[in-house]
Amino acid sequence: MAIAGIVISAPQERLAGLRGLLLDLRGVLEVHEVAGAGKLAVVLESPSHTLQRDLEEINGLPHVLMLDVAFINYEDDLDSQGHMACPPHRQKEHCLVLSEDEAAAGRLQ
Repeated sequence: MAIAGIVISAPQERLAGLRGLLLDLRGVLEVHEVAGAGKLAVVLESPSHTLQRDLEEINGLPHVLMLDVAFINYEDDLDSQGHMACPPHRQKEHCLVLSEDEAAAGRLQ
């Protein structure tokens, strides 16, 4: 299991509704409003192999402007030597691709 502390930014007027959505999600243990900041502090417990998916699900909720990870603990997943396997690499969907000419000219596609 992994434990993650995350901070979610959202419009101030949407925090109460977003808090309710978060508390309905599997693995969300606590949700606290950061007074006057337009943010929620969230504690999430999730199996390590699904943590990325769970964070992406939270990030995709309505009115979430940003999700910041403050802390993640994978201690239960460490082997006897203190290591754990890295998850497989997934290319980000929003990667920019430059042609050789554009890269040479400093232009973005």
